[in-house]
Amino acid sequence: MERLKKLMVSSNPWLRVITIYLIGFLLLIIVAITSNVLLPEGIIKNANPLWNWSVSQNLLLGTLQIFCFNLIFDVVMVLADLFAKCSRKSECYLPAGYWCLFLMFIIFGVMIGTWSFQMATTSMPFIDRMARMFNTTEASGLLEMLAFCCIAGATANIAIVKSKKDGSTTSSRVRDIHLSGSEIIILVIGLCLQLTAAFIETKSIHLI
Repeated sequence: MERLKKLMVSSNPWLRVITIYLIGFLLLIIVAITSNVLLPEGIIKNANPLWNWSVSQNLLLGTLQIFCFNLIFDVVMVLADLFAKCSRKSECYLPAGYWCLFLMFIIFGVMIGTWSFQMATTSMPFIDRMARMFNTTEASGLLEMLAFCCIAGATANIAIVKSKKDGSTTSSRVRDIHLSGSEIIILVIGLCLQLTAAFIETKSIHLI
């Protein structure tokens, strides 16, 4: 477990992104299968009032709508990354933004397993849902999650408040935050992937 934590907060941001994406993907598959077996279909379809809005019929405006909506989650993750915690037997400070990220993977897994997508109409067999997830010309989910991983991974080491389980806390100033060149590139890639995912999702909604 300690080795995995070290990969998650590695000094190499590319390695951080790959690690958290693989962990998130595994979590997604497990949750999708489990929720498909245990939970009723459509259980969280209208659970979040933030999802109750219509996408513009204009492809460009619809893309911008979804992109801006996803920026809300980006901001939450980055703000959460300002806080990191280290367990008593570990040397690694895990950013709080990772828990937000993995929660999104879990929600996405439940949505696939129970077919709780807001714009979805008729259901489809579970195996077809899983196969469709990999078709990035129609489904933007995996691309969107990769974008979130890029943003969370790029900002994983910006914590200004670091705490240990024994109660000790160290803090620094916001002005002390500096992103490396690689982290800035990954951040830009994440935003570009998010914009691409928003375009794919908008196009898919228009075909429904």
